Parts: sequence; structure tokens; C-alpha cells
Amino acid sequence: MTPPSAPPSGRRRRPDESMTLLIEVMERPLDPGYAEAAQRRRDAAAAGGGPARRPATRVVLVVLAVLLGLTTAVAARQLRAPQPAVSEARAVLEQQITERNAEVARLQDDSERLSAEIADLQRTALATQDPQILESIRLDEAVNGTAPVAGPGLVVSLTDGGGGLSGDGEGDARVRDTDLQAVVHALWAAGAEAVSVDDQRLTMTSAVRNAGDAVLVDLVPLSGPTYVVRAIGDPDAMQTAWARSEVPTYLQVLGSQYGISSSVVAQSGLELPGAGAQTLRYAQPVGSEAGSASP
Repeated sequence: MTPPSAPPSGRRRRPDESMTLLIEVMERPLDPGYAEAAQRRRDAAAAGGGPARRPATRVVLVVLAVLLGLTTAVAARQLRAPQPAVSEARAVLEQQITERNAEVARLQDDSERLSAEIADLQRTALATQDPQILESIRLDEAVNGTAPVAGPGLVVSLTDGGGGLSGDGEGDARVRDTDLQAVVHALWAAGAEAVSVDDQRLTMTSAVRNAGDAVLVDLVPLSGPTYVVRAIGDPDAMQTAWARSEVPTYLQVLGSQYGISSSVVAQSGLELPGAGAQTLRYAQPVGSEAGSASP
């Protein structure tokens, strides 16, 4: 093995002589070309040539900034401007929605008219043949929500947070289906004989659900922001049972945490609409035994 050569006489060897790259980085961080260019700029500024070019440079920068701003504004305006094809398609969809809604309303009116005609014919026929069945049908219609009813009861109102203005408040500040369900269940338990939510009569098969931010009762959207639940029954007994339930505390929590206001008022006279003819799911001829085949 050959020993390392000794350094030349008169020259002391640096301890970090083998780390040339690190030495260059630490002692000369700027590239020689950049150093020369910086020195030329300093010399030109000292000679008086630098200040003469600075105003021109600033003017060019201002002009470029203005041009870029105008270009960005024009591009954003063009992107936000409604396209003719999109506007036309939206107009067609709005027209179709309006036409379908009008058709649904017309069909619903026809259905209600035919149902009322059938009910009148039924009453006329049974009034002479079997008055007892007619009275039983009347009681069933009042219980199952088919026929309209009237009488005293309670009115419970719930209003979205944000002062009751449409669109105010966040999702948690809006009345949800679970809130209305709690109120309806408490009223049934308090002895209500008939209940409606925003003039939508509840039956044994009714459902109160949410679709996004909208509340649906039997697939009928409610407008809000105030939802009115009406219940017919003995006002005094219903108020006592209502106060003993957990719903008043629940409504207080909704008001304190989410700003949802509520009120309970007794009324001496309420009128609830009927839900119309219900879909017949199970039927059996009168007098036949359970499980026997229908003729």
C-alpha cells in the first residue's frame, strides 16, 4: 500500500480539502456568472444608467398588469354568461314541469269529484237498504281519515330557525321530519281523534319523511318555513297529556340550540280535510269466512 504523498513545502493542507463541493457552496454560494451580472448592474446604476430605465420598466409592468386583468375579466364574464343551448333546455324543462303540475292538479280534481260522486251514490243506496252499514261506514271514514271532520282540539306550530324567513338558517335550523313525527305521535298518544299536517290529513298508512331539505307528507311537499299540526280531540285532556310527555322538553331544546320556535294553542273549532278514498289492500266479501276463496 502506497502512503499518501506529503503536501508541498510551505503550504499547509486544509482539514476539509477533500470536501470541495461543500467548500464551494459555503464560500461561494453565487455562481460566478450571476455575480458578474450583479456587478454590472451595480456599475451601471453607479454610472447613472439604471435610474433612466426604471420608470420605463414600471410602465411596462403596469400595462401588462392591466392587460392581464382585462383579459381575466372578459374570460370570466364569458364563462358566467348563460349559453343559448343551456337556457333553451332549461326553459323547456320549466315548461314541462309546469304542464305536468297542471295535469296532476287536474287529475286530482277529477279523482276527488269521482270519489265524492261514488260516496253520494253509496249513501243513497244504503240509506234505504241498510242504514246500520251506512252509519258504520261514516264512523270508519272519520277514523281512517277518508272523510273531513270538525271539532275542538290543539294546534301545534313549528317554524324554521332564522326568523321564519325562507332560505334562512342552516340545515340544522330547519324543521325536520323527525320533529314533526315526534309532535304527531305525542298528539295521538294524548287522545287525538284526527290529525293533519299543513292540511294533509294523516291516515293509518301516512308517512312523514324528508327529501333533501323538503318535508313530505304522503309524498306531498310542504312549503314551510312554518309547519302547522292540527289535532281534533278533547283540548283539556290533550293539553294535560301533552304537558306530561317528553315533547315539550324536546321542543325547548330545538328552540335553544337551533332557533326553531314552536307554540301550542287550544282551539274551540277546527276543520280537517279528508284524505280521499284509500287504496284497498285487503278485501273479503261480507259473510265469507277468513281464508276462504272469494267468488
